[in-house]
Amino acid sequence: MKWKMTRTVTVISFFVLNTTPTHTQRCSTLKSGKLMLVGAISLFPALAIPARLTAQGSQATISVKGTFQNGAVLSGSYVVDVTAGSVVSANLFVGSLEFNVAPRIAVGGGLGGIDVSASPPSVGDVFLFGPTACSTLPACAVAATIPGPLCSVSAPCMEAGGVAAHSSVNLTTGIVPLSNGTASSTNPVATLSPSTLTFATQPVGTSSAAQSVTLNNYGATTLGITSVGFTGADPGDFAETKTCGSTVAPGASCTISITFKPTQLGSRTAMLSITDNAPGSPQNVSLTGTGTVVELNPASLYFGVVGVGAGKNLSTTLTNMGNTTLNFSGITTTGTDADEFSQTNTCGSSVGAGKSCTITVTFRPFEAGRDSAQVSISDNGGGPQQVSLSGTGCVVIHNKNGCTTALNSPAVRSAIAAQSMVAVPSPTGPSKVGTRVVDFVDSTRDDPFLAEGIKRELLVRFWYPTPADQDCKLADYTSPAVWARFSHLLAVPLPKVTTNSCLDAPLTDGLHPAVVFTHGYTGTFTDYTFLYEDLASRGYVVASVDHTYEATAVEFPDGRLATSVLGSYLANNWRVDDQTLQFVVSVRLDDLRFVLNQLQRINNEASGPFDGKLDMSRVALAGHSLGGLTTLLGVRTDSRFRAGILLDPYMPEDVSNPTLTSVLLMGAGRTEWSENELRLWNDLQGPRFAVNFRGAEHVMPSDAVWLAKGAIQTGDMGPDKTIAAIRNYIAAFLDANLRDQPLNPLLKEPSSDYPDAQVTTQRNLLRGRP
Repeated sequence: MKWKMTRTVTVISFFVLNTTPTHTQRCSTLKSGKLMLVGAISLFPALAIPARLTAQGSQATISVKGTFQNGAVLSGSYVVDVTAGSVVSANLFVGSLEFNVAPRIAVGGGLGGIDVSASPPSVGDVFLFGPTACSTLPACAVAATIPGPLCSVSAPCMEAGGVAAHSSVNLTTGIVPLSNGTASSTNPVATLSPSTLTFATQPVGTSSAAQSVTLNNYGATTLGITSVGFTGADPGDFAETKTCGSTVAPGASCTISITFKPTQLGSRTAMLSITDNAPGSPQNVSLTGTGTVVELNPASLYFGVVGVGAGKNLSTTLTNMGNTTLNFSGITTTGTDADEFSQTNTCGSSVGAGKSCTITVTFRPFEAGRDSAQVSISDNGGGPQQVSLSGTGCVVIHNKNGCTTALNSPAVRSAIAAQSMVAVPSPTGPSKVGTRVVDFVDSTRDDPFLAEGIKRELLVRFWYPTPADQDCKLADYTSPAVWARFSHLLAVPLPKVTTNSCLDAPLTDGLHPAVVFTHGYTGTFTDYTFLYEDLASRGYVVASVDHTYEATAVEFPDGRLATSVLGSYLANNWRVDDQTLQFVVSVRLDDLRFVLNQLQRINNEASGPFDGKLDMSRVALAGHSLGGLTTLLGVRTDSRFRAGILLDPYMPEDVSNPTLTSVLLMGAGRTEWSENELRLWNDLQGPRFAVNFRGAEHVMPSDAVWLAKGAIQTGDMGPDKTIAAIRNYIAAFLDANLRDQPLNPLLKEPSSDYPDAQVTTQRNLLRGRP
């Protein structure tokens, strides 16, 4: 390409989209235009960025500069090869933070945006492409955050051998508007997302579930739609419904829902084509699917959480829906973790028309963590067909019941390390939250973990409602020394955590019911902060006990760091023999009796922070895992506890004993309640309620659900709705049993708000299968 030395104005539009380039626009002379940024997740507010285009040979340099409303300065440049149509390099700065990003760059007329000038002046229409979406770029450095709602980026880095690599950009709330202008467009700008749809293998003559495509108009004028239809090899195998009408307003969007109904066996393809008045029309979406005469019911098998070394069987039924014999050439397990799944079947070498056979899959995990694979079925009926397989291997806490995904598994460690900053989910009650740590020493008891006759010393952290007009210094999530210990055990950098609690703030006047909490085995007293803060915002005082020398790490006010003598769940090196667990529970029960005495003492302490504000006639005990067993035994042996909350408790065989105390039993991922839990339910002769979170795992009630978001199994509800459900079920139970309020509907029947929460109410039997 030759550069003419006449001055003109060109148009540059930046898109972060996963689309295929087209060369439908050709302009010999480029007219005055605008520049704007469009994001794959949302339309970024317009950027008024003065830009200039310079070139030498086949390369052009696009320089940009601007100031965001939050004061951050954007500057830098792209170097592009106009002849090859590729980005040579990208060197952008926000303030002093550098990151390399090469989004799609389209140089052409009529796309709208901010005025830019060209020197040399004429480059014609050129489409230059980098990676697809910013959020898909590989991370290769610790993430840093630009001030303000811009985006999270990684510092520049080098791959092995010194080759430069792109840093990742994870889009969050979008780019804030620049302070020096707005943008306008003279044409509609139409985009389709996604640009391809792939349908699962579908029996011939049956319709699939719908998949959706969104048509966005990012321009400033109305998008007029002439037609929406299908082209390509098999247009009759696809159907659509839409909300689009004949126009799409500026900044608006509409949805096109597509179903796949194959008419023949094998691969079927087509193109959704939308003809409109936007540049680049028609807009297209590639469609693919496969027709088969094989029906698999179910088409996926989820094994839940299974102990390492244990096994679990699930089956699927294969039916030949065709009119001729279905012949098999192979049925095998394939995929990432195929060695942890095995299959047997009754299919033989063929199945007659209209006949069925059974495929039984065994999941036997070798190590902790998520596992996935497929059963692949090769046949003459449009195969291969696949049955997706998934499950989670767990560390067995006890040889009879209770296990958990190891928090040092690669998936969890990666999810935690990917964040530089994270916030505790906001509490939902009406009150602000205060917190303080109190150091208690039991002068009547030697520490059973130590041989020197040293008295037992415990830290208790409180969360409670605080007046709204108080100044607030946000408290640390946990002490720096403890957080560093966790980081060392997990061998990953841990994010900075922002809490919602005001350090050492005063407790709101009035009497408050209290909840004493005992953590999971080798856990710590901040492991359930999302729940503690929420209860405090609803008016409860939470007292969480750190069980010294069992807890992974405890830092006392004078700087002493006491680490666990029993190992840690974070390193998966904990002692889990019966003798150790029995000893630990007996120590915990003594700890809880002592703490309850101390609550009474500080409640009577004139001018103290809790003086007369704890309602000691309304105290509940709650605990997770081994803390759940401790809770059950605690409410049985100490009548001062009015209610008990057992969060996915560890439940051995020898704890059966009737109790009149109100109990909430919360299970995680139960495919069936254990015999021990069935006996426990029958022993509960007072108010009782059970809820099982289908598809969840043992650590679900802990802060791991948001610290390692996406790596912890929460079922179909996902982490956010699961967090809300945990909070609301526990609060409803406490309101009824500590505040004597009428039963919340959540405690009466299943809720459509939480479809994965399977409930058993007071008068029902706890069935073997929830």
